[in-house]
Amino acid sequence: MKMTMRNICGALVGLSLAACGPALEEEQGTSQQEASLEAGCTALSSSISSHSCLHSNNPADHLSVTATSGLTGSTPDINTTHMQYDVTLPAGATGTVKFRPATAGSWAFFRTQGNTLTVKNGATTLSPALTHSVSVSGCGLVTVTVYDLASTTTDYQVDLGTASGNLVGVVAERVEDYRVRYYQDADNDTWGNSSVSVLTACVPPAGYITQRYDCNDANASINPSATEITGNSVDENCNGSLTN
Repeated sequence: MKMTMRNICGALVGLSLAACGPALEEEQGTSQQEASLEAGCTALSSSISSHSCLHSNNPADHLSVTATSGLTGSTPDINTTHMQYDVTLPAGATGTVKFRPATAGSWAFFRTQGNTLTVKNGATTLSPALTHSVSVSGCGLVTVTVYDLASTTTDYQVDLGTASGNLVGVVAERVEDYRVRYYQDADNDTWGNSSVSVLTACVPPAGYITQRYDCNDANASINPSATEITGNSVDENCNGSLTN
């Protein structure tokens, strides 16, 4: 069953690749290795949250570890993606695990409790790029914090604040792996402009949708689902023909 779930999740990832990109951009030439969460991102999209919930809800994807009091030689890591680490914390105290990203980028740390999560690089405490609650129906994950992590050779110290029962589940996923491209729908006809888009794993800007191929985004009567009117020199259905 474990392999079946992983295969399903892998397929979902393949269908939902998306990246954070703050600017409007052409379909071609977009960088696939954005280094940090875009400015203005207020929440992650459902693609990464739903994927993380699949692993949280699958007992076969759980691994139990025991946090240490501060970073020590026996501090466990939570490096593997597509897995929930069930972390036992010191009684009534903050617990420490470590994390080394396989790829630089923005990393989302989902948790089953609303406790704090702080990432340190040596003596430096990093500032989170984003924190918000998780609202996926039937999911045990309740909060997520995103950090921009640039080094793939660093064991980042992850401090988990006190939690009820001294136990918290953590799922770490790279944000850029869940990017989706959205297209501007300026005329609100449910068809987007293929030339104006954003590639993001965040909630898209207002007026952006996943459906494209509108050949005139300034006229709601012109889109691929419109009925062609012959004899008026207008391609209403965007098929490249004025007669059908």
